[in-house]
Amino acid sequence: MSSVEGPGELAAKIYKAGLAAGRESKVLAMVDARLHATNQFVAYPLDALFDMRSGTFAGFTMRKASNRKEVHELYSPSSRKTAFPSATFPLLVRAMANVARAMASVHASGCVVGDVNHSVVMVASDATITLIDSDSFQFKAAEKVFPCKVGTPDFTPPELQGQSFEGVLRTANHDAFGLATLVFMTLFMGRFPFVGRFKGAGDMPDIERSIREYRFAYSNRRAATQMEPPPHVPTLADLPLPLADAFERAFGPLGVSPSGRPTASDWVGLLDRAEADLVKCNQSASHHHFRQATGCPWCRMERGFPGFVAFVPTVSTSAPGGAPIDLGQLIAAIRGIPDPGPAPDLAKLMPVLPNLVPSPATKGAGRSRVGRRFAGVVSGFAGIGLFSLGGGGALFGIIALIVAFGLMFSPPEIVGTLRKAAKASQAEWETAKRQFEQSAGNATFLKARQDAETLIQQVHNLPGEEARRIAALDAKRRDLQMQRHLERFKIAQAKISGVGETRKLTLRSYGIETAADADYNKIVAIRNFGPATANNIIKWRRTAEAKFAFDPSRPVDPQDVAAIKADVMKSRTDLVQRLRQTTADLQKLASDVKSSRTSPASQYIATWTAHRQAEVDMKALNVF
Repeated sequence: MSSVEGPGELAAKIYKAGLAAGRESKVLAMVDARLHATNQFVAYPLDALFDMRSGTFAGFTMRKASNRKEVHELYSPSSRKTAFPSATFPLLVRAMANVARAMASVHASGCVVGDVNHSVVMVASDATITLIDSDSFQFKAAEKVFPCKVGTPDFTPPELQGQSFEGVLRTANHDAFGLATLVFMTLFMGRFPFVGRFKGAGDMPDIERSIREYRFAYSNRRAATQMEPPPHVPTLADLPLPLADAFERAFGPLGVSPSGRPTASDWVGLLDRAEADLVKCNQSASHHHFRQATGCPWCRMERGFPGFVAFVPTVSTSAPGGAPIDLGQLIAAIRGIPDPGPAPDLAKLMPVLPNLVPSPATKGAGRSRVGRRFAGVVSGFAGIGLFSLGGGGALFGIIALIVAFGLMFSPPEIVGTLRKAAKASQAEWETAKRQFEQSAGNATFLKARQDAETLIQQVHNLPGEEARRIAALDAKRRDLQMQRHLERFKIAQAKISGVGETRKLTLRSYGIETAADADYNKIVAIRNFGPATANNIIKWRRTAEAKFAFDPSRPVDPQDVAAIKADVMKSRTDLVQRLRQTTADLQKLASDVKSSRTSPASQYIATWTAHRQAEVDMKALNVF
């Protein structure tokens, strides 16, 4: 491929010796059909090129895909950091909608892409798309079909897996599988849909077999697929339901039937609507996720994979919602909420009860007590008289004196019952006072304000923390340069003994994309990755390490500084949100306290009345 000098953005594709003759009739037919004139998404052949000396067909010209990179540079997080550093998740969704538009335009022109793969799609930083390698598309002209004779196994549908493409008539439904794979890998940070944790017996199937057996690792058909997603990655639950259902249709057994999979046009509508469902993460300014997700999947991934960065952080002085953060005003608002002070004496808030009189039961108990004392006196005198007679009368006198003592000094049973009731009433009143002190006191308010002051101090400490962390980068420059160096060595492009395409896709799905990610313990933790394979990968990493040369003159990478600033800003945003919530909590606490004091609950009045009645009753009993 080379640029063409002259006006216009053109490129020339010159075939290698021996290949031109086999492509001549197809390219000439595509030029005659003027496909390029009706399609802005595809670099179709414009004019045929011939060798000036021999006059033989040599290649063709086409529209140049300027300032574009292969789509895997967009969906791979490690590549995206350098190839598309400003890319956001909305841009990824928009890019996939444009890929679907491009493929729909191919189908509308009567062509089929056939060999859908990540090298066919070229994407720009504004999410615009160009499809290349159009000379390999399946094309029909004058009842003659020019087939697509090649395919990439990872993007080949189940019904074509393991077959020769010679003589196979490709369909738009076949393309739909490859398109769904591209969309999935882009929305899921490069994870392959058929790689996950195999729950069946024996070895995990290879990629071709997994596709052939519909083992979509993220499917809700777990019993059928015997697969689960890798740890810490997004799931279908993080997507709008129509989008999740589209992946199930595309990768499941129903997709094999004609028109069984979502078409390219279907994906355009699905992705356009999905982009409208995106919201900003309330923790990271660089994260967006679908509204339906229970939490931010990118925050989840970054927690699950230490060092992983889903999107290059951006530094903002605003909250994720877009409103500027006025910290001084917020702190002033918190400190301006007045302390309601300790709770007043509940008894002073209770109604005066001047007309309380002893209860009928108390009056009855008093009368009974007077009667018993009178009877005791009579019995006592009788006992003394009988005792003085001596003989048998003395015995009866003693009995009479004992009865007299009991009548005079042991209260009637009703008095004991009333005293127990009075004690219970006193206990209920003490409980009511404690409850009132809790609701009408300022202890909870003071604790919340103390917590707010702690948060304020943490916010004030952030600039110093940021400065210390940035200063520490200089001491770690060698390690950071090594990290950047290793990130340039992609496992997908490496030749590692025992690591074929299936294993490479598996490693990527577990967050191991580059030499920087290669860690022995992480590798052997993946099913079917034994010590021998892990050692081969580590050996390859060490070879990459040996090529590193530290440059002491190179300053700290701005991306590392930006990452620290973004992390500190994330902490600040979180603290400010908590302070905002604390402001609302303090205002509500103060309001609730005032309400409790001005309008004591009716249960307190009832308890107070019962308590005061018990006091009157006890005083009345003591009189008797």
